[in-house]
Amino acid sequence: MTIDLLPGHGVRLPAPLPELRFGLTEEAVRALLAPHGRLLPDGVRPAFVCGSRWALAFELPGVAVTIFSSDGGDGVGRDDDRAARDGLRGVVVGRNPSDDRPACPVGYHGIDLFGWPARELVEALRAEGLPVPDPSSGSSLRFAPLHLSRRVPRRPPPAPGRKPRREPPFHFDYVSFHDTDPEATA
Repeated sequence: MTIDLLPGHGVRLPAPLPELRFGLTEEAVRALLAPHGRLLPDGVRPAFVCGSRWALAFELPGVAVTIFSSDGGDGVGRDDDRAARDGLRGVVVGRNPSDDRPACPVGYHGIDLFGWPARELVEALRAEGLPVPDPSSGSSLRFAPLHLSRRVPRRPPPAPGRKPRREPPFHFDYVSFHDTDPEATA
């Protein structure tokens, strides 16, 4: 049961759920998910993603998934431009801390983005030939078309006269994946 992020194509949900291609309309996404209601017990519901024309959310074991269109633009332009803006353009997957089930793996180039400590994940992605930078500020990593981050727990400052603790290894628990090539959906 893996969610696969497919660069330039879309997202493959765990079988028997469908693959959702970039460019699909909200209606098409709803139609593809409708037969799988028993696998989505909380249903598919409207969500808010700043700047999108539409967004839908649902739960899978241990994760929350949100899919969304691109920004709404100004409403002026050719019909084919409007259709491109209305299509699926991004996916956000985050670990659900209130779900006791193990988180559904999120794969990118065959690597589980939530299953490796951040430094090892960077090494694995680089081994695939991807130009991955080091995580910035110890909690986030951006490279097209991905943005990975973690919920950083608040820690009290060290007591006066004590050295701060060394940051332990961490795992990412949030990924945002975007279509970076609008021509790929034509």
